Amino acid sequence: MLSFACFNKAPWQRRVAAGCLLLLVGGALALARPAQAGEIGASVFAIEARHGNEPASVITELRPIEALARASGGDDLRIFLAAWGYAHAAIDKPAVAEAAIEELTEIGRRTEDAAALASAYTLKACVLQFSGQVRAAFGWIESAVPLAEKVNSPDLSYWVDMTAGDLATLNGQIDEGIRLLEAAAQAARTGRNPRREAQAYQALAPLRIVKGDTASALVESRRVRELASRAGDVALITSGWIMEALASEASHQPDRADHARQQAALTGSVVRPASGVNSQMGGTSWLSTELDTLLTMSTLYLGHRDYPAAREFALRAQRLADLRQDRGTAARALVNQGLAELGAGHVLTGRQLADQGLSTLGNAGRNAEYLIQLNRYATALERAGQAAQALDRLREALLLETDLERRDRHSTVVALQRESSFQQRQRQLEQLQHDNELQAVEISRRKNERALGFLLVVAMAIGIVAAWRLYLRSLDANRRLALNNDALEFASTHDKVTGLLNRRAMEADIASLGGQPYCAVTLSVKQFGLIVGSVGHQLGDTLLCQIATRLDDAATRHDGRLYRIDGVTFAAIYRFGADVPRLHRGLEALTEAMEMPFEIGHQDLMVSIGIGASEYPKDASSHDEVARLAELAKLQAQAEPGNSHVVYDARIGEGQRDKLRMESRMNKALESGDFEVFYQGQRARGGGIKGFEALLRWHDDGKMVSPAHFIPLAEETGLIVRIGAWVLRQSCLQARAWADAGLGAPVVAVNISPRQFNHPEFMTTVRETLAETGVDPAQIELEITEGSVMDDAEASVARLHALRALGLQLAIDDFGTGYASLSYLRRFPLNRLKIDRSFISQLGASEQDDTIVRTVIELAHSLGLSVTAEGVETPAQQNLLDGWGCDIVQGFLHSRPAPAATATMLLVGDRQPALAAA
Repeated sequence: MLSFACFNKAPWQRRVAAGCLLLLVGGALALARPAQAGEIGASVFAIEARHGNEPASVITELRPIEALARASGGDDLRIFLAAWGYAHAAIDKPAVAEAAIEELTEIGRRTEDAAALASAYTLKACVLQFSGQVRAAFGWIESAVPLAEKVNSPDLSYWVDMTAGDLATLNGQIDEGIRLLEAAAQAARTGRNPRREAQAYQALAPLRIVKGDTASALVESRRVRELASRAGDVALITSGWIMEALASEASHQPDRADHARQQAALTGSVVRPASGVNSQMGGTSWLSTELDTLLTMSTLYLGHRDYPAAREFALRAQRLADLRQDRGTAARALVNQGLAELGAGHVLTGRQLADQGLSTLGNAGRNAEYLIQLNRYATALERAGQAAQALDRLREALLLETDLERRDRHSTVVALQRESSFQQRQRQLEQLQHDNELQAVEISRRKNERALGFLLVVAMAIGIVAAWRLYLRSLDANRRLALNNDALEFASTHDKVTGLLNRRAMEADIASLGGQPYCAVTLSVKQFGLIVGSVGHQLGDTLLCQIATRLDDAATRHDGRLYRIDGVTFAAIYRFGADVPRLHRGLEALTEAMEMPFEIGHQDLMVSIGIGASEYPKDASSHDEVARLAELAKLQAQAEPGNSHVVYDARIGEGQRDKLRMESRMNKALESGDFEVFYQGQRARGGGIKGFEALLRWHDDGKMVSPAHFIPLAEETGLIVRIGAWVLRQSCLQARAWADAGLGAPVVAVNISPRQFNHPEFMTTVRETLAETGVDPAQIELEITEGSVMDDAEASVARLHALRALGLQLAIDDFGTGYASLSYLRRFPLNRLKIDRSFISQLGASEQDDTIVRTVIELAHSLGLSVTAEGVETPAQQNLLDGWGCDIVQGFLHSRPAPAATATMLLVGDRQPALAAA
C-alpha cells in the first residue's frame, strides 16, 4: 500500500488542516486497489513497500514500468495512474497529478468503471486539499463516496471514507465526519488490517472529545493501543496514550491523564523520528507528539465553534512550540488563537493575533501553508462581519494561489526540457558507441552487411518513435498550459461560488459602453447573516447559488447582465437609458424572482432583497457616481419591508444629506455639551422613590430634538457607542452625587443599545467608568433589550455574568416585545424584568394584556426577579399592578422625565416625611 502521507516534506507541506487525511494507511493506491491485483499492480505495491517514505524514489521506480502498465491496461493501469499521480502531488507537482486524474476519469467514463471514477475524484480531492481548498475538495469526495460503495473493495472504501471524514471535519461537519470515520473503521475490520483500524479510531477519538463524548474517546484510545500492538506499531501505541491523556483530562481524571502521559513518553522514546504521519512503512504515526495533538484539537474545536476550548488548546500549543523553538507551529497556533477570538466576538484581538501569526508564516515563505491559513482567516473574518478585511485577504489568497500555480507550471516545463535534453544526450552516446563497434568490426563488415543494415534501420526507427513520443508530450504540456491559462482568465472575471461575472468583469463591460446610456442596479439580500446562522455556511453558499440563478434569469430576460460584487451584494447593468417603464419592469422581475421559497437543507426559506437603481448620464456624469447613487437608493430599499426596489431621485440624495447633517450636529453636540440626561422617577410598591431611569435629551439651537429622530441614526452610524458611554458616565456621577449628599442610594437605570452592548470595548468602558466616578456599582442598573442578548445568546451569557461580577444590576428592557426564550432567561444573571408600556396602556381594557402582564409578574417572581412596569399613567393601572404584586412602577402618573436638579428635589421631598417620622 502506498504511504505517500509519510513523504519527507517541509512543515508547511504537511498540511495541518489535512492531518487526519494523511493518517490513511494506503494513501493513493487504496483508492484504486481491486480485489485481486495483476502482476503490474503487485509490482507497484512492492515499490511502495520499499520506498513509501520517499516519493522521488517511488517515481524513479515507477517510470520504467509505465509502458508495461499501459500495455496491460485494466486494473494494472488504474493502480499505476493512482500511484503516479499521488506521488507527484506529494512533491508539489499537481500538474502531473491532474494529468493522472484526467486519464482516470476518461477510463472510468469510457468503461463505466465506478472504481476508476472513485479513484479520480478522490485523487482530485487530495490535490485540492494539499493547496488548502478544503471546501472544493469536499465537493469532489462527496461524489466519490457513492461510487466506492458500488465496488466490493475494503481498500477503496477505507481510503475514500477516511478522506471524506477528514474533509467533513475540516468543513465544520463533525457529526458527518464521525459517521464516515466509523465506516472507515468497519472497512479496515472487513479487510482484516488492524493498523488501519487503529488509525481510524485514532482519528475518531479527538472528534469524540470535541463533541463531549469523553467516555467513547477513552474506549477508542484503548482500542488504538490494542490494535496497534497486534500490528506491531509502536508509534500508534504512543498516539493512543497521548489521546487517552487528553480524554482523561477532558473527563476530569487528572491521575489517569498523568499516567497516560508517562506511558506515552516511555513508549515514544523508542519510536524512530520521521517527518511523516503514517506508520504503515516505518514512519511515525499521526498525533504521535503532544504538539501535533494540541494544534489539531484547537483546529477541531474551531470547526465545532467552541471558541474558548479552541483558544485554550492553541495557547498550549504555542507555549510548547516556543519551548521547542518551532516557529512554524507557533505561528499556526497564533493564527488559531486569532480565529478563536474572532469567533468569540473579540474582533480587534483576533485580528492582531491572526495577523501576527500570518506575518511569521509569510516571512518564512509565501507557500501553500501560508495560502491555507489565509483562506481560513478570510472565512473567519467574513463570519465575524468584517467583510472588507475578508475581501482583502481573499484577494491576497487568489494572487498567491495564482503565483503557486505559475511556479508549478514553470517547474513542470523545465523538467520536461531537462528530460528532453537528457534523452538527446543519451541517444548521442548510443550512436557514438555504435560507430565504435562498426569500426572495430570493419574487417568483417562485408560479411555482416545485411545484418548491420537491418540493425541500423531498427535503431533509426526507435529514435523516430522516441522523438515522436517526446513531441507528443510537448504538445500535451502546451495544451495543458493553455487550459490552465484559460482557467486563470476565467477565475479572474468570475465569482468562485456562484459562477457569475465579478466586479472586474462589470467594470470592463461599463468601460466598453463608452458614453452610451445605461442603468446601474445594485441589490443585497436582507438579513442573510441570520439565514446563515440557522443553516450554516455551506448551505448558505448553496442558497446564494440558487439566488444567483433566479436573479440572472430575471436580468437576462430584460436585456440585463448580472454580476456578484461581494458577500451578499449583486449588481446588474441594463444597456438602455431614459426608459423608466422598461427599467421598472426589469426591477419588478428581480423582486418577483424572490417571491417563491428556496428549498435548502430540507426546509423552505423565504429571502428578501433590496434593490437600488440609477441611470447614466441622467443621474450622474461619471460611472463611479452612478454606482454610488444606486447604492444610496438600495440603502433606502433595504429599510423597507419585504422585497423592494427604489430608483434614485434627488429626494433620496437630500435625505442622505439630512442624515449626514444630523450626524454632524450630533458630533458637535457631544463635544459642546448640548446633550443632557433627564431622570424619570421609579416608585416602589410601598410608595417611596426606588430609583430613576436616565433618559437622553438633545438641545439643538434652543429646540428639543425628539430621541425618536436621532437615536436610530446614532445606532445606524455607530455614534451611539460614544453617546452611550457619555450617558453612562453622567449617570454614575449623578448617582454618586446623590449618595454623597445623604439622599440615600437610589438606583439609576441606564439604557444600553444593542450596538453598544456588542461592541468589543464595552466591558473596558464600563470598568473604566466605574473606577473613574467612584460610584457604588449597586446603584447602577444596566437595561438591555432582548434583541441585544439574543443575537449571540451564548456570548451574551458570558458578558452578563462579567457585568454582574462588577456588582452592577441588570434588567431586560421592553420584555415581551422580543424573542428571549425561557431557557436562556433562566441562564441570564438578571435582577429585573421591565414590562413594555405597550402592555400597560391597555390594562383593564384588554383581558389578553391583563393576562400577559400578570403572567410575566408571576414568572419573574418564580425566577427570583423583581418587575418594573413602564408607562403607568392612571390610578386604575396602578391599583391593578399593586394587586398583582408588581414591585416598581414608572410613568407620568408619578413623575415625568426631568433634569437632575428636579429629580434631586423629588428625592428631597420623598425623604422629608421619613425624617419627620423618625
